[in-house]
Amino acid sequence: MDIASVTLTRADVAWLVGMSDSWVRDRMQAGDMPRPGATADEYVEAFVAIRTRKYEQEHEAGTLDKEQEQARLAKEQADAKAMDNAERRRELASLPDMMAAGAGVIIMIVAQLQQVGARVAGADVKLRARIDTEINNVLTDLSMTRIEEARGGGLDEEEAAETEGA
Repeated sequence: MDIASVTLTRADVAWLVGMSDSWVRDRMQAGDMPRPGATADEYVEAFVAIRTRKYEQEHEAGTLDKEQEQARLAKEQADAKAMDNAERRRELASLPDMMAAGAGVIIMIVAQLQQVGARVAGADVKLRARIDTEINNVLTDLSMTRIEEARGGGLDEEEAAETEGA
């Protein structure tokens, strides 16, 4: 049996051309595609004709696309200038400045947390060691896991094995 001679249902046509059933129904009602029961060849030819017409219409409307592109470019340039002005007025901070500020805060927090053992335990050496160990474990977990996850990644398997073994 030749595939080109097989008659298709509307659902079959939708699958064949990769469009929704409602799209196919609308094209059939508009007369752009044959009604159900036509062969696969007829549907493919109709689909190619629809796509060709659409491409030609978009190509002919290229003058509008050029105007839209110029408007988009002008908007991008205006946005860039506005951002530069906001940064000069100190209403907007750059990413490197914000990262440096965040790193500074983290360094201060780590320094304060590392002093907790000495403040709490006083002369009790065993208690101080336990506190220091737990704080270091938490800081290590936070620095290795949370920051990597926030950046959208994580340690690869080799790096993870190295940090666990260290």
